[in-house]
Amino acid sequence: MAFSQTNRRTVLIWHVRGSWMNSFVAGGHRYLIPVDTPHDPDGRGLCGHDWPAAEEIRLDELRDQDIDLVVLQRPHELELTARLSGRRPGIDVPAVYVEHNTPRPFVVESPHPVGERDDIPLIHVTDYNRLMWDNGCAPTTVINHGIADPGHLYTGDVAAAGAVVNEPLRRWRTVGADLLGQFAESVPVDVWGIGTEDLNDPARRCSGVIGHGDLRTDLLMKELAHRRVYLHTARWTSLDSSLLEAMFLGMPVVAVASTMAPLVVPPEAGIVSADLDTLRAALSGLIADRYLAEVVGKAARDYATEHFGLDRFLHEWEQVIQQQCAAGL
Repeated sequence: MAFSQTNRRTVLIWHVRGSWMNSFVAGGHRYLIPVDTPHDPDGRGLCGHDWPAAEEIRLDELRDQDIDLVVLQRPHELELTARLSGRRPGIDVPAVYVEHNTPRPFVVESPHPVGERDDIPLIHVTDYNRLMWDNGCAPTTVINHGIADPGHLYTGDVAAAGAVVNEPLRRWRTVGADLLGQFAESVPVDVWGIGTEDLNDPARRCSGVIGHGDLRTDLLMKELAHRRVYLHTARWTSLDSSLLEAMFLGMPVVAVASTMAPLVVPPEAGIVSADLDTLRAALSGLIADRYLAEVVGKAARDYATEHFGLDRFLHEWEQVIQQQCAAGL
């Protein structure tokens, strides 16, 4: 979508979620991404991504930048922004807070970190998250994920399930990593993501589960597209962009019925259930019938492209950015 250069803003945002950032920085603004020498979580920079509108900014240079808007994503960024830039979010500089996660530590009784602030809009990435967090007096809205269409790459020529799970051993039951071995009793399961090589440790390895490590997005999409079906195991995470990306590829979906998954995988696009036997039967059936998998995967792609396109995402964000900057402080 086209953006007016006269309304181009300078947006400060930390690199927290790679897939979400890939979509966010495709807008028509100047995006400052903090970087430091150790490239720790507060200074990751671009991490090698080709984001033409984004530029790395050293932490000690933030005070000298004209910043129109701060996009917060973690609680400590309130203090971090004030300390490094000399401007308090919501007071000295306009700010919004993007909540990527389901509530922690309690499912329905977790007050949000900006819930006591009425000067920082709270933007959830799913309706489920907005429902479950205690948002307090913070003005809230939802901007659903937007995905840059990788194309209908699905071939399904590898009779296995593909999954994307970051840090499966550390996050274990939260991301449903404990279920991978159970599903692998029915079909082979190939897993990509940060730390998935650890699934191959002989002391932990489950027969039929292979961890392939973390790949660049374009390479990951090609590998996933060869697998017959996409397996989504998360119990308590927000809506993973990898699930939507798999649907964009044209993959049929078998998903654990938790958080937002039941609301984004329609019946014609796959099977969503809390019953493991039902999920195992669905995996086996799709693996065995390649034609059925193609038909179901096409329906998944049609739904994803209609509801999670990049243009809609950028348009909604453009409205928020201009509104907050125009309001000033």
